[in-house]
Amino acid sequence: MKKYIQFMKFAMKEQREYRTNFFASIATMIFNDACFMIIFIIFLWYFTETGLTFWNFLILCSMSCMWYGVVHWLFSNISKLPEIIEQWKLDYYLSFPVNPLYFLISKKIWVMDLGDIIFSLSCVAIYAFAYADAPALIVLLKGFTIVILSAIIVIWIYIVVWCASFWMQKWSKVANLFNSMFVSFSQYPPDIYEDKKVVLVFMCILLFPSLILPYKMIIWTATLRQWLLLIWFCVLSLALWIFVFNKWLKRYSSGNLVHQM
Repeated sequence: MKKYIQFMKFAMKEQREYRTNFFASIATMIFNDACFMIIFIIFLWYFTETGLTFWNFLILCSMSCMWYGVVHWLFSNISKLPEIIEQWKLDYYLSFPVNPLYFLISKKIWVMDLGDIIFSLSCVAIYAFAYADAPALIVLLKGFTIVILSAIIVIWIYIVVWCASFWMQKWSKVANLFNSMFVSFSQYPPDIYEDKKVVLVFMCILLFPSLILPYKMIIWTATLRQWLLLIWFCVLSLALWIFVFNKWLKRYSSGNLVHQM
């Protein structure tokens, strides 16, 4: 584990080489996320009979920003996994005497999306201190825990979808479409789809463990059953994304072998 932490430290130092760009990138991403919240405020201003509040969107934004920041910043190579597989760049990660998956996800950090994580935690803090009925510190601790567990589950979803590139060529095109769809659906409360049963079922299949369940746990009082279910999803997903990558890695064809033919 120390070895992979060192990889991440080196990646962070690489990003901090130009400090002005380092902090400007973070500030830009925070501003970008804040603009989405302004759009939601305008939406609620014009559509007052939806039954939704600003806090619904704030919680959703906190979760989606967290997992987006984790997948695209903390583990930046996850979002590029289809291209890495298709362009034979995985050869590089296989050439070292370390676990290729852990090396892959810890090798590259894209610092710009650190702003997403900061914004996510800020949204939870605003909700805890400005709106929640329960003691703010308890809500804050609960919110931080839930969004982090949610992010771990999303890593599983992304790795499974991205690893399909081991089986199909040019899967990256479909993977990019999935990413856009996943991000789009995660921006709206599931309440608005209750009358659209087909869409609601589709959302539950796609987003229940990563978004719908955590969202309900933060908005309402989380039961022991919900906590156990979320933790079970988290542990299961952590084991599955490691298993799937290592299992499907056996189908990888080295680019070096192709060039030697």
